[in-house]
Amino acid sequence: MEGRGLARADRGAASAVNARALAVALLAATIAGCSHIVVLNDPLTAAEHNDLGVAYEAAGKRDLAMREYRVALKRDPRLVRARVNLGNLEAAAERWHEAEDNYRRALRESPADADALNNLAVALMRQGRSLAEAESLATRATELGGERDSLYRATLAEVQAARRPR
Repeated sequence: MEGRGLARADRGAASAVNARALAVALLAATIAGCSHIVVLNDPLTAAEHNDLGVAYEAAGKRDLAMREYRVALKRDPRLVRARVNLGNLEAAAERWHEAEDNYRRALRESPADADALNNLAVALMRQGRSLAEAESLATRATELGGERDSLYRATLAEVQAARRPR
């Protein structure tokens, strides 16, 4: 997804999943097809559900990842990483309006989240609208910098090119 201009949230989170979350992930993978198991007490925190979603996404199980991000957000609606991750799944499916909504909600919680700023700029650009806003968002992401600074700069350049008259 990075090649398409979206910054990935929590890239290293899959390796940071604690032993309890990993055990639950292995159990979930083992019984994924079984509809008779009922979990009465979910021991995972919102952050652990997010991490489990990252692990599922890394394994190519996007439907399970989406479910885990939604559970994380149900437990903690202010968990920005889960919101950005959910937006990224929507973007990967080219559901740009839904992705936009998730990035905007993430930015309400954390206005200086460079990934959310960058990814919202991409979502707006892919929809071919609000290019001035997209440029402003991408500019803010580059000003914040960070480990994905080159990605943010590439997004800014792409938005600026889209704004130029042809």
